[in-house]
Amino acid sequence: MAYLDGLCQELTGAEGRIRRRKEEAQANFEAAIKAIAVDLFRAHKSDPELEVGIAKGATAVQRECASRYGASFLSSRTFRDALEVLLGHGAVIKTTPHWDDPAGKNSRTARYQASSTLLQALCDAGATIVALRRHSGAEGIRLKDESKALVEYGDIRFANEARDRLKIINDMLENHWVDLALPDEILALWKAKVRGKRDDEAAQSFDFAARTVHRVFNNNDWEQGGRFYGAWWISVPGGLRRYILIDGKRTVEVDYSGLHAAMLFAEQGLPIPTDPYKHCLSQAGNGKERTLVKRTFNALLNADSVNALNPIDGYSEDLTGKNWKDFKHHIVQCFPEFRRHFGSGVGLRLQYKDSQLAEIVMLKFAEMQYSCLPVHDSFIVHYGLQDDLAEAMQSAFEKMFGDRGSVKFETGYIEQVEASVSPIGMDLELTNNTPGYEARQQQFWTHQSQTGPSSL
Repeated sequence: MAYLDGLCQELTGAEGRIRRRKEEAQANFEAAIKAIAVDLFRAHKSDPELEVGIAKGATAVQRECASRYGASFLSSRTFRDALEVLLGHGAVIKTTPHWDDPAGKNSRTARYQASSTLLQALCDAGATIVALRRHSGAEGIRLKDESKALVEYGDIRFANEARDRLKIINDMLENHWVDLALPDEILALWKAKVRGKRDDEAAQSFDFAARTVHRVFNNNDWEQGGRFYGAWWISVPGGLRRYILIDGKRTVEVDYSGLHAAMLFAEQGLPIPTDPYKHCLSQAGNGKERTLVKRTFNALLNADSVNALNPIDGYSEDLTGKNWKDFKHHIVQCFPEFRRHFGSGVGLRLQYKDSQLAEIVMLKFAEMQYSCLPVHDSFIVHYGLQDDLAEAMQSAFEKMFGDRGSVKFETGYIEQVEASVSPIGMDLELTNNTPGYEARQQQFWTHQSQTGPSSL
């Protein structure tokens, strides 16, 4: 963008350096300025109150730049120079200072926001979130150790092939615009509701620029985890998913029914029940209790010990009629076939298998040039593709396990949009400048017509 090029020139002059940087260092300095400015712009669009933590200690920045997960186009010295000159220029504001905990447990990275001047200048220059793209060099295949720290790895064939397939999936996702059919006022209320509740593996819930995914493998093992994270719809509150639009059209969500239980039944050559959790319920048809049974079942598979598993969020003795100890042992007793799996930590191995299913399904839709949004064990597509998605999911399950998995359907947004929280009157300017999700969709179409789709 021309504005950012001009800002780089202005800030280079404002430094007052006696010696000019070498060409490569100057390129890194300008890349850092642009990266910081764009990242803070994106954060503001996600939530105007969001602060971004930026470490600028030499050791931390050097480690980040040298990592395969860092920005390879940056260097430690030029990144710190860029942040300092942006602060001095007033384009960036430090909102929360760094704090070093002497005990080493609760140290806090300094946090920043874009200034109103920078935000206004970017908007005046035509900046929109629809034009933002994940950097092509960003690492999409992430490996973590037992403490959830990222692990550096070398030239691994599995990772290389997974990365190639991930590019096809992300090209598919970038070629479509995904939004929420909610008025701006309602969206603002939801942003306030989830503020400060970020998931370690998720993008900010309403960061509509986060339209691509990455995979996370766990425990230093390429066969544990592997699920897809990073796209905004994965972390959006579940109750809002029915308002998701793809290219301005209503959607449907299709969910594997009791996926991990179905996998275990299939692996043992046993018939797969339509609803594996049904016989655990104290009240037939109680959806809230079924959800609790499902979550507890999966927690028991992930736990290292049944007895050590603490109550999960949402557990209610009033709902189950049992205290926590009795309830979790009730779940174990309902599945004698899987007794050895409870408290074994097998859940991450099953997540790897469901990530393989997800990959197969999304590659199928990429081949058809349709959008397919992953949400772990469910997918969201244009409502007219419901049958195609169900068939793709069942075929993928049959390919991996020799049986056809059961799927359920959840219809997305149809026509009704939640009412505005403020009175609506005739506004001639608004009739020419569509607000909210409709405006973002129009901006996306305009941007696509100017730049063309990503290569599939």
